[in-house]
Amino acid sequence: MQRLLIFIFAAMRVILILFFSLCTHLVSAQADSVAVEGKIVTEENIPDSLLAAQHSPKKAALLSLIPGGGQIYNKKYWKVPFIYAIGGAAVYFSASNYKNYQLFRETLISRVDSNSDAPDNHPQLTQSGVQAEMEKHQKNFELLLIGAVLVYAIQIVDATVDAHLMYFDVSDDLSLQVRPEILNLNNLAYNPHQFKPTLGLSIKLHIR
Repeated sequence: MQRLLIFIFAAMRVILILFFSLCTHLVSAQADSVAVEGKIVTEENIPDSLLAAQHSPKKAALLSLIPGGGQIYNKKYWKVPFIYAIGGAAVYFSASNYKNYQLFRETLISRVDSNSDAPDNHPQLTQSGVQAEMEKHQKNFELLLIGAVLVYAIQIVDATVDAHLMYFDVSDDLSLQVRPEILNLNNLAYNPHQFKPTLGLSIKLHIR
């Protein structure tokens, strides 16, 4: 049990060190200017098409192997505290429930095995009560561990999707028209010789 806790907190420490190193690298890289057609320009003047070509969803996914790295790459800094708060809480309470599970397990072993030297950590509880508490903490441990893994996976997916949509064109050059229209359902049934009018909606996307 002690080894598991040491491993978890050591892993979290390494992740935090890598995270802050990544923050420093990305912030300094984003401050650099870029050359376009022989001229030095700031990022605000770079065409979105060029930025989109340079912004890699694959890189965002790889950076997300360090939690929050992809979000920093996508400049979605506000998401990082939520990732670490939710993921950190899931890991912490998972470790806490695992510790309690081990304590109740030792108590149960001391009750059912007279030759065991396991300590009775909860002498005030009955054997059925000890077993119920042990199963409760085991279930909580497993659910919280699954939650921590899901948070880790979701932040990778989130960073990848954000990178794909980072420079998605939502300018005035795009227009969406939705209007009522009379449709001929017989055309859909491969019977163009008869007209069967039906009221429907027409959706058209124009790119100018």
